[in-house]
Amino acid sequence: MTKIQKISQLTPDQEDQLSHYQKKWRNLIFPTASATETEMRAAVGQAYEYLNLPSPEIYIFESLFDVPDVCWSNSPWQNPGNAISLQQTLLQPLISIAASQVGGRLWGKLWNIAPRQDYTPLYPKGWSQRARKKIWMDDFFRDPFGLRHCGRVDFCQGVLGCALDTDAWDTLYGLIQLGGWLFPHEHLCIAIQKRLINATGSSLGSENLALVNGLTQVESQILVRLQLAPLEAAAGRPKQAFDQWADLVAVAQGQLSGIVRDRTLLAIVQQARSITTCTDMDEYPFIYGATSPFASQVWEKCREIVQLIETPELKMKAQSVLPAT
Repeated sequence: MTKIQKISQLTPDQEDQLSHYQKKWRNLIFPTASATETEMRAAVGQAYEYLNLPSPEIYIFESLFDVPDVCWSNSPWQNPGNAISLQQTLLQPLISIAASQVGGRLWGKLWNIAPRQDYTPLYPKGWSQRARKKIWMDDFFRDPFGLRHCGRVDFCQGVLGCALDTDAWDTLYGLIQLGGWLFPHEHLCIAIQKRLINATGSSLGSENLALVNGLTQVESQILVRLQLAPLEAAAGRPKQAFDQWADLVAVAQGQLSGIVRDRTLLAIVQQARSITTCTDMDEYPFIYGATSPFASQVWEKCREIVQLIETPELKMKAQSVLPAT
């Protein structure tokens, strides 16, 4: 049997294509535009059809903050079926086929087309442990290297002309273009439109903020910002942390009402303690967990917030957070 000659080096034109693909995959890894529900249903349906699985119940939410905790215990969530691994069923076979046609040194060089996914999903702190464990997000969307493999598979097909299973690649690429999170199971697939992240240590803070600003549900936007504000304190910016946190009170008062407003104000109070400490960047080595110079203002503001809460049970919960005077 004749041994297949592997591609071992790039031509000058192919070298020029590297930067184009690097920009393409940075945008794909963290897009700031969201796919529509129609696009998401079509891509998920195509994936299940390719895997010879019946069409699942598809639930689409703008962000993980829009998935109510109670949903995890309701039908058909009670029996979502086995988790489906896109990593194993789609990506790994494509990697094997592409790698078999490219020399080892060149294959390693193509590793840097897509950047490492140096982030973790941002989800509501209020989710129960049972809820977080019950629905499994596909490893493909959590793996820091999954999309890096996809970047070089894309280059191998589009520039080097490697022969691939085009149906498999089109299916996987269609899911990547959605830009959110997927929780695929046999009978149920939860699709999240916006990939909100914990931006600590990531270079994607501005893109993440753009996604947050674009959330259509005010309550969800506030809950996300509540988790982002402490990151400012941890980065040695206590004033920005305090300002961001305090601004949410005005937003809740002006744009929410009834039980939704009270529930959101309670969340603001419950998050207060996380911005009463900060990293002291004036000391070396840096002091982590130092008392914020705005700590007293935080608690003063919390006492004002408690008076705004009208639901008795929620008011009591908020009062229990306040430090003794």
